[in-house]
Amino acid sequence: MVYTSKLPDIQEPTTGIIQFIFANVNKTPEDKPLLIDALNDRFITYSQLKDSVLKFGAGLQDVCGFSSSDVLALYAPNQYNYSIPLLGAVAANMTKAKVLICHEDNLDTALQAAERVGILKKNIFIFGEKAVRGVQPFQTALIRERKAVPAELTHEEAKDKVAYLCFSSGTTGKSKGVMTTHANITANTCQYTALDNAFIDPNVDRMIGVLPLFHIFGLTAILHTALYWGIPVYILPRFDLVKFCETVQARKITFACLVPPIYLLLAKSDIIPNYDLSSLRIGISGAAPLSADLGREVKARLPNLTIKQGYGLTETSPSAIVEPTDRTIDGSTGILLPNMLAKIVDEHGNEVPQGERGELWLKGPNIMKGYINNPQATADCIDSEGYFHTGDVVIIDKDQHFYVVDRIKELIKYKGFQVPPAELEGILLTSPIIADCAVIGVYDAAQASEIPRAYVTLKPHVTPSDKVAEEIMKFVADQVVPYKQIRAVRFVDVIPKSPAGKILRRLLRDQAQEEEKNATNRPKL
Repeated sequence: MVYTSKLPDIQEPTTGIIQFIFANVNKTPEDKPLLIDALNDRFITYSQLKDSVLKFGAGLQDVCGFSSSDVLALYAPNQYNYSIPLLGAVAANMTKAKVLICHEDNLDTALQAAERVGILKKNIFIFGEKAVRGVQPFQTALIRERKAVPAELTHEEAKDKVAYLCFSSGTTGKSKGVMTTHANITANTCQYTALDNAFIDPNVDRMIGVLPLFHIFGLTAILHTALYWGIPVYILPRFDLVKFCETVQARKITFACLVPPIYLLLAKSDIIPNYDLSSLRIGISGAAPLSADLGREVKARLPNLTIKQGYGLTETSPSAIVEPTDRTIDGSTGILLPNMLAKIVDEHGNEVPQGERGELWLKGPNIMKGYINNPQATADCIDSEGYFHTGDVVIIDKDQHFYVVDRIKELIKYKGFQVPPAELEGILLTSPIIADCAVIGVYDAAQASEIPRAYVTLKPHVTPSDKVAEEIMKFVADQVVPYKQIRAVRFVDVIPKSPAGKILRRLLRDQAQEEEKNATNRPKL
């Protein structure tokens, strides 16, 4: 059967993102601080944000010759003024990047990357208030007097016009640029608002922003939603448990979008009782499943906090299924948001009876336009009826609450970040001591996250040992970002493969589960 949301349909917005955000339907006061630096209290008010966004957009046009076919790349940790270049690029009309805005912390990498892809140094700018190595702050270089006039989009144009390119590995394979349109973002903001609007008071509620804003979860659930609602967001450049607790206590934070590893700290860390976190009343968990047991542990420590899961992907902008605040169920990922349709199917695409396991297919106004420059990958996951094939296996109960129970796709989710096994296997196979390998995700309860584990067949002259395992992990760590590092190594005589040469990851996952049942057989690394 086709499952339809039990929530009333929303009227989908028909404008672009800039007009949607600054229509101010919730009557946010012009002088209200909305984006606050949690470390030093610098802030941007609603009117300052609108003014700066439009001036930034004009600066892109005037200084960089930015046009509707160009892209701005944002490469920086969370900043209280992150929204200015983000929305400013949208206002200028936003696909090879022409302009790059980075941070002093990653300037060297940014300059190297820009040189490789041909971005002119005059089109590279930096967060902050001073020039660094000749790279000018965007606030002084681009924000001038003229204001951009955002293009008025029809509803059809908003559904077609790409606003953001976040990257995802989809159901398998290498990272792909997800074409998220204006209509995807505006519809998804309203879909989620319809679920929680009754529980939010802009005069009282305050949000904390610790999730990376380059990730679709932080981008939509924090930046766009908070700006639309008109509630302040206290932004931290990165997650630090002490700073998080200090901010919640001092600013009386009420609303938080977090991931399971952070909830694990709230449940287990010895420092939590040192802070008054009683103001927290709504916590959303996303990016990876949150176990029922862990959710109950957190609520035992923070009884005022309602923890609710949400489900989505970069390809769904991201929210598709979210727990209702007034009727959460431990372990459930929620109910369909308005305007959503879902199917649960077997491996042949046939719909399964309610209560049985199957792959989740989703359809709605928040489903991406497709993967940029990759029509085959788009066709592989969006069918002719418009359903996105998620690769996640779910069960739906009699009240249409969804439970994620497995994943048929190969993608590993390490603390909310996507790690494609194929990428790590490609690196491992360049090692002079490795004959063959496979990488899978193995759940680690201590981190409340999957971790990438490598199964390795060594070349004949190499003897397995803890030292060799450490060398292999370092070999990969030297070539990837931290969240993609191999966290465990197992040595095997042969990598299981099908007659066609495809790695049989299910056999490795089954083997890992058997190992976990016997503590004496668990790997040391």
